[in-house]
Amino acid sequence: MRSAYGFQIPMEDAELTHVGPGTPGGELLRRYWHPVCLSADLTDLPKRVRLLGEDLVAFRDGRGRAGLFFYLCSHRATSLEYGRIEAEGLRCAYHGWLYDVGGNVLEMPLEPPGSSFKEKVKHPCYPVREFGGLVFAYMGPPERMPELPLYDVLLNQGGTLRARVGPRVGGAVNCNWLQSQENLMDILHTMWLHSQHSTPQFPSTHYGIMPRVEYEETEMGMRAVMTRALPDGREWDVIWEVIMPFTTFVLHTEEPGPGGAGAEKARAVHYCMPVDDTRQWSASIFWVPAGKEDELPDKGRMELSPLGRKDTSYEYTQRHPDDKEVMEGQWPIALHGLEHLATSDRGVIMFRRILRDAIGAVRAGRDPKGVIRDPRRAGCVPTSAGSILKVGRVPVSC
Repeated sequence: MRSAYGFQIPMEDAELTHVGPGTPGGELLRRYWHPVCLSADLTDLPKRVRLLGEDLVAFRDGRGRAGLFFYLCSHRATSLEYGRIEAEGLRCAYHGWLYDVGGNVLEMPLEPPGSSFKEKVKHPCYPVREFGGLVFAYMGPPERMPELPLYDVLLNQGGTLRARVGPRVGGAVNCNWLQSQENLMDILHTMWLHSQHSTPQFPSTHYGIMPRVEYEETEMGMRAVMTRALPDGREWDVIWEVIMPFTTFVLHTEEPGPGGAGAEKARAVHYCMPVDDTRQWSASIFWVPAGKEDELPDKGRMELSPLGRKDTSYEYTQRHPDDKEVMEGQWPIALHGLEHLATSDRGVIMFRRILRDAIGAVRAGRDPKGVIRDPRRAGCVPTSAGSILKVGRVPVSC
């Protein structure tokens, strides 16, 4: 027996997990664009948001322009979430200072006429872009701002885009972003957690077949290929992909049909949203072909409970844990010093190494993996996630 007496709890891996300003991981994450909220959230009232450990207020002015501010007014530091949206910007409730989306002070109604004081104040703000129903922000050094990447799976013709914001599939919220993200490259957990421990949680029973797994570092991130030998002699490849730092492409495929071969690309982009060091959220953009609009997520957001969970009691979650339980069960910030990584953890090891290399690139003044500066390239970023059914080990591409 190994006694727990005197057991030492290791320190957090702060370099990878902490996201605040000035931290190594936080500075890395601030070199990318991040979803902030749904475009539909920006109505006639401001929206309080928190991202990367920073409290912010998002809004849309009367001319339709989106803005993202540090949440406290530059005058007397009251929250701008109580401000009033006007044609030219956001007006503070306390003394009426009016800001445009660029943080410029347009009016100080309680100052003397002709005062030039407003020209000396600039409110902290971040640049924003909108695409696919999401508002994205760049929170890094202005001189290092990259292009907003648009992915090929969202640029298909003849379909509909719909966004959602909420807990990720599986429901994890109260944990560090890295636990959520590296879970996707911990491919073989699907064989146990989602197939044998809990009631099967994937639509295809073929997920219960032990796959051959290959991990590959790519120019933009990494991917994992799960190859399963089906009972009818075909091979089934399912490809999951991560584009740095945490844009993911996962194909939630149905049961492969009988006979034949073919390929299908993923039709959704998922983004991890690090709220702070101990909380994370999720945003997604779905592309659905014409005629299949009923597949779109209802109202653009999900309920707080995990998908498909018929019971949220503690006893039920003990008997049928999902990603929420295993990820939040690693503590709010997983302690890597407690782990004993094995051969099945090759994807986790690779992802952490990619992150450390990217942190090193930022320290050295270089762009990290996944940053795009060419507008043409950013306008259609190729992806590979999907499903391929093969006959006689000969891939069939679409």
